Amino acid sequence: MITSLNICYHRREDLLSVVNQVVAYPPDQVLIQVFSGVLDLAVIRQLLTELRELLPGRAVIGTSTAGEIMSGEAVEGTILVNFSLFEQSRVRSALVTQNEDLAAAGYELAAALNQKHTKALIILGCGLKDKRTINGEPLLKALDASVNGAIIAGGQAGDNGKGERTFVFTEAGITEHGVAAASVAGEFLTANNTYNLSWVPIGKKLTITEAKGPRVYSIDGQSPYAIYAYYLGQEVADNLPLSAADFPLIIERDGMEMAIHATGVNEDGSFNYIHDFYPGEQLRFGFCHAGLLALGAQLVHSDLRKFNSQAVFVYSCVSRKWILGADIAVELSSLSELAPSAGFFSYGEYYQHANGRPYFFSQTMTVLSLTEGGKNSVDISIEDGYCPKVEESKQFRTMRVLHRLIDLSTREIESMNIDLAKLANRDFLTGLANRRHFDEILTRELKRHQRSQAPLSLIMIDVDHFKRFNDTYGHVSGDDCLRAVALVFRNVLQRPVDTVARYGGEEFCCVLPGTDYPGGMLVAEKICRAVEGLEIPHAESDVADRVTVSLGMVTLAAGKHATLEELLKACDRFLYQAKEQGRNMVVGGIFP
Repeated sequence: MITSLNICYHRREDLLSVVNQVVAYPPDQVLIQVFSGVLDLAVIRQLLTELRELLPGRAVIGTSTAGEIMSGEAVEGTILVNFSLFEQSRVRSALVTQNEDLAAAGYELAAALNQKHTKALIILGCGLKDKRTINGEPLLKALDASVNGAIIAGGQAGDNGKGERTFVFTEAGITEHGVAAASVAGEFLTANNTYNLSWVPIGKKLTITEAKGPRVYSIDGQSPYAIYAYYLGQEVADNLPLSAADFPLIIERDGMEMAIHATGVNEDGSFNYIHDFYPGEQLRFGFCHAGLLALGAQLVHSDLRKFNSQAVFVYSCVSRKWILGADIAVELSSLSELAPSAGFFSYGEYYQHANGRPYFFSQTMTVLSLTEGGKNSVDISIEDGYCPKVEESKQFRTMRVLHRLIDLSTREIESMNIDLAKLANRDFLTGLANRRHFDEILTRELKRHQRSQAPLSLIMIDVDHFKRFNDTYGHVSGDDCLRAVALVFRNVLQRPVDTVARYGGEEFCCVLPGTDYPGGMLVAEKICRAVEGLEIPHAESDVADRVTVSLGMVTLAAGKHATLEELLKACDRFLYQAKEQGRNMVVGGIFP
């Protein structure tokens, strides 16, 4: 059984009120979490001194905040101290004082925190570097790779929205450039992670057409600034990036929808985001209202009831507090009915499903719940018992109906666009020619070759280990990958006479009229290197750690004749050789 205690710290006497209860537990069975809306480091140093004196040997992790969460309520400017007392589980803490290399920080923390039966890692990272939000993904990936079976939770430090300086600390000290963390381990300990987004996509799908890491240069072929101004209006565009928090981009990765907002606007019209983007990824604008918030809160409540939670820790994005205002109470109030709750409003949330990879979220509420001993799971659904009910205004109900209307209308328009694309000889997913239209073009070019005697080259391209990519990252990411490859073709093939088509699944074909063998090989090599240069991760590929392609190229020289089937078969043989010789390469020849 876990005992969880919350106090607001003002002076030493506040700690004395719980000391007797805490010292009844062995030092390594106590975790102290501090969430401080007070940004005065002298105050934090005094608190740490008192904790070391009164409760020596106990693990402490703490963070500056953009608001505190105590017993289901949002508060500000306080120092919230939570004491988690475990009957059987063990606790360790660790502090890393650098975040220049987050992967290295993750490996260092993992070495310090790893215990037998580790079930949860609570990570508190500094939230800002050069006054911009830090992307915590490298830290999370390193931790996940090093500590098997543990759920990762937590968030990044805030500074009450000032965007200037954040800090984290343990009993060992304070840092403005590092990570504080704790592991909780026990044979009879169970950890559960859940989250509430409540932002939903709205409007048409948009495609990333040029991006490098977290910097996006174009969406649907236009600058992000132009896209925001067109769809959201000039008032929103003039107040970027702050106004972007109200309308984040919603993107699906690994079957999960994520909300991502801009963190910086550059003079060339490109935007910086917390997360990396890749060409070909599709996204939509998102919005949130209290009606959707209530539905999400009910699902979280039901999940925690099933888990039979004994201690609940909440890490919620400060954007939710700013945008939702008083309505934030909708999702917080019900948590304290299940178990004592504590947490803070952060500059990004760390989240991991059981047996899943970790994610760095924004604009999301994440909830870690812990249970020790006894039956850890009960069969409960929303219909089985109490779930929090929220009095909704007519406006909220109207907005929910309006969202349904817009969402269904958008789906119907997308379906009609697919039908129109087929009629227009286009592949709807990539915008390239479809197979039937390509066969028509190649047949016409073969006839022109016979008349003009100009060389004709054909390239066949196959995405390496694409089935593994789909199995690993999901079909949405698979579609994004194919769109990214299609964008490479558009960039490499500049001549109007060149044609590229999606020939089937992950296979593409290019016909290059008037192109000889050296020219065809040059184009094929450019495509091969450009796809690799996209740096789309592919962890299950035997070729590289990123998406690659294999290419076969055949040239029909002057004076030579071939049918469509013969030329395609010859090109396919060269493609097969490229795969057999190791993939991520071009193999070509002259017909026959």
